[in-house]
Amino acid sequence: MRNAECGVRNAPRSVFGNFGCDADADTSADVSGTARALACSVPRPRGTPEGVVTSDPSEVANTSNQPARAQTGTREGACAPESLQAQIDIAVARSFLHRFVAKFFEYPTAEAWAWLSGSDTLNAVSSAASAVDIASDAEKLLAVMRASSFDSFLDAHLVAFGHAARGPVPMNEIEFGDLKADPLFQPHRLADLAAFYRAFGLELAPDASERQDHVCIELEFMSVLAAKEAFALEQQLDEDALTVCRAAQKNFLREHLGRWVPAFTRRIERTNDEALLNAAAQFTRNWVTADCERFAVKPGSEDLLLRPVDSEAEQVCASCGIHNLPPGATTAE
Repeated sequence: MRNAECGVRNAPRSVFGNFGCDADADTSADVSGTARALACSVPRPRGTPEGVVTSDPSEVANTSNQPARAQTGTREGACAPESLQAQIDIAVARSFLHRFVAKFFEYPTAEAWAWLSGSDTLNAVSSAASAVDIASDAEKLLAVMRASSFDSFLDAHLVAFGHAARGPVPMNEIEFGDLKADPLFQPHRLADLAAFYRAFGLELAPDASERQDHVCIELEFMSVLAAKEAFALEQQLDEDALTVCRAAQKNFLREHLGRWVPAFTRRIERTNDEALLNAAAQFTRNWVTADCERFAVKPGSEDLLLRPVDSEAEQVCASCGIHNLPPGATTAE
């Protein structure tokens, strides 16, 4: 696939500051066709080989001549093994879709909207959705995607999410949860997220204005993990590296993204009547639920309630510094 055709050359930057989307990287390096295809969409860790990131998945399946190996965890509990190329294709598709839905919940800008609604991006969504068996869900979203819908989508975004940290539909994980949870629930949750990110060498960009638990950041993190899985498969890294990457995705879905996104997206639909935003919410919920099923994780309840505003807890959360602790600092011995 040519970089100019992948639909993601001008994709918005990652919120992780030490990742970069090297659209102009030299993809003629000595890597296979699949690895070159992986050079278009999701950011790569600085210091990894040039040209290996992740991609629009639409032509990845055409490029590998490598031998297959047995499936070890992409769809846990699956009866039939998947070929190596099938595993790569799925990981690439998953990485792209997580990145795509993350863009829907960023503050809308004309530049980001041009990427979201562009024909190359929409074609890539269709291809990726087919690779992970959610084509019918994607069709419903794509049916209402229009380049001319930006103004109405922006209005709906402002109504749903507001300008404050906690609008009608909060965009942060720690706003959803057990109403009787310990007051330290929120800082502990932030600390756990920070540990996840740091364990994989990720740092929030200096200009990132959101906390670690913002829905866009959590989606971007899953995108990066899936990209790392694709890279590990493509380069035939040792099994331990692949196992760690897949285990992290399962744990992150169970403990974070899969726990609250069903309730977050359902709340959007309950408080909003704009067709496109509702379609994006429904697609996101179905996609995250499908990803949970792939990893044998039970998704969270769609009826998860909002935690009441607690000014004292908010002060503790903001001042205790626990989210700045190193990975594992809060893990019990």
